[in-house]
Amino acid sequence: MTLNTICGTTYSEAWANEAFEGFCLDSRYVRPKQIFIALNSYTRPEKTIEFAQAALNKGALAIISEVPLDLIPCVVCPEVRQQMGLWQKHYLQQKYAIDPPPVLAVTGTNGKTTIARLMAELLTLNHLCCAVMGTTGNGILPHLVPATHTTADALTLQDMLFEYAQDGAHFVALEASSHGLVQGRLVGCDIQVAVYSNLSRDHLDFHHTLDAYATAKAQLFALPSLKTVVINLDDDYAELMLTTARQNPAQPKILTYSRQASNADFFVDQIEFNLKGAQFKLHTPKGLIEISSPLLGQFNIENLVASLAAVSAVGVDLHPLAPKLHQLVGAPGRMQVIEDNQRLFIVDYAHTPDALSQVLISLKRHVDHQLWAIFGCGGDRDRGKRPLMTQAALTHADQVVLTSDNPRTEPKAQIFADMIEGVDLSTATCQNIQDRRDAIRYAVQHAQAGDIIVIAGKGHENYQEIDGVRHWFDDVVEVKLALGHMPDAAN
Repeated sequence: MTLNTICGTTYSEAWANEAFEGFCLDSRYVRPKQIFIALNSYTRPEKTIEFAQAALNKGALAIISEVPLDLIPCVVCPEVRQQMGLWQKHYLQQKYAIDPPPVLAVTGTNGKTTIARLMAELLTLNHLCCAVMGTTGNGILPHLVPATHTTADALTLQDMLFEYAQDGAHFVALEASSHGLVQGRLVGCDIQVAVYSNLSRDHLDFHHTLDAYATAKAQLFALPSLKTVVINLDDDYAELMLTTARQNPAQPKILTYSRQASNADFFVDQIEFNLKGAQFKLHTPKGLIEISSPLLGQFNIENLVASLAAVSAVGVDLHPLAPKLHQLVGAPGRMQVIEDNQRLFIVDYAHTPDALSQVLISLKRHVDHQLWAIFGCGGDRDRGKRPLMTQAALTHADQVVLTSDNPRTEPKAQIFADMIEGVDLSTATCQNIQDRRDAIRYAVQHAQAGDIIVIAGKGHENYQEIDGVRHWFDDVVEVKLALGHMPDAAN
C-alpha cells in the first residue's frame, strides 16, 4: 500500500506512490520504509529538523511535517495531527483485515479514570470483553500495563485498538483528555458513546482560560461517530456539552444524569452512606433500581451512575446487572482504602482544588472523629491553583498536612510559598512536612480511632519526580509500611 491509497489525498511526490511500512513518530525507533511524521515540538521546536534528519538517516521513506523543513523528501501537512490517526486506521485495516472495537469515551476534569474503569468492569460483569485505556493503565481487564499519557498519541492509540480487537475485545473504555482532543489523538476512533463528568480548574498552563478548557472538552461531543452522549446535568458547563451534541450532524441520542435533578434520565435519591460504601435508588428510563455500591463518596455515586448510563447505551440491561455491583473495584489510587485499627487511610489522585474539596466533603459523611488531608502541589504546573488547594483542605478537613507532590524541576520552597500565599493559617491545625514519607508517618502516628486520613495528589503513581528524576514512591505502599502491614524490604 502507498501513502496516497491510505490518506485519500494525491501527493505529487514519487515516494507517495511507493509501498511503505507504516508511520512512526519517534525518530529513535523508525524503521526502513516507514514514513516519519515530524510533529513540531511544543517545548523544543528547534529539534524538529534534527529528529526528521535522524529518521531519514535510519532509512525512513520520507517525512511528513507540520511546518516547512529544509529536507528532501518531505511534504508539509499542517493538519497532520488531525489526520494521522485516520491514516493509521486505514493502514491497519488493510494490513489486518479487522475493524477496531467501538469505544466508550469519557471526558471531564475529575472522574475520567474511575468512569472508564467502571464502564469496563460493568461490561465485563455482563460477559463482554472490554479493554480500558487511561491514566492507570491500558489493556483488557484485568491485565493492564502502565500508561505514559491519559490519552495515547494517535498512532499508538490505533495500534492498541487493533491489538485489542485481535484479542477479542468487544468494547474499549477510554479516557479522553483535553490535550488529546485538541491534538486530534482520537480522530479515527469509532467512539459511539461519549460521557461528560464535570469541569473545574486544571491544565490552565496549557489552555489558559477555563472557557478554552471547556471548549476543548466539548470537541468530544462533536465527533461524527457518536450514537449516544451522557451528560452530567449538575455541572456548570453541561449546557455547552449539550449544545455541542445537539449541533452534531450525527444527532446522537442524549442521556442526562444527576444526583438531584429529577428531570434527568438517570437520577438518584434515598442515599445512605457507611464505611463499606453507599446504597441508593436509581431512577432510569426503564424503571427504578436499588443499588448497593462498594465505592466511597458522593462523587463515586455520580461516577457509577454515569457508567451505568453509558453501558445501557450499548444494550446492557441494568436490572440483572445491579446485584453484581458489589464486585466493582474501581481504579487504583482513586479513593483506595487501607484500614487499620478503626481508621481509614484513603489514597486518592485528587490534585485540583475542586477534586480535593469533593473528596473531603464526601468523606465527611463517613468520618466518626477527625478528617485529615495530606497533600502537595506539582512543580512546573499551574501555580494559581496552589493556594486554592490549601484553602480547600483548611475548609473541609480538621487536620491538614502540607507536603511534597512531584516537585519536578521547581524548588520546593517556591511551591510551599505558593501554597500558603494569602491563606490565613492563624486558626488552622496545619503542619508543614516537606518530605512526603515523613508526612504519611506523622499521620499514622497521630491519627486516632474514627479518623479518616486522605493522602491526595498522586493516587496510582509509583514515583516522585524531583529535579527531573523519578524516584520510586507509592502512597499505598508507604501507608502500609508505616502501619507495619508489610516489611521494610518491600521499599
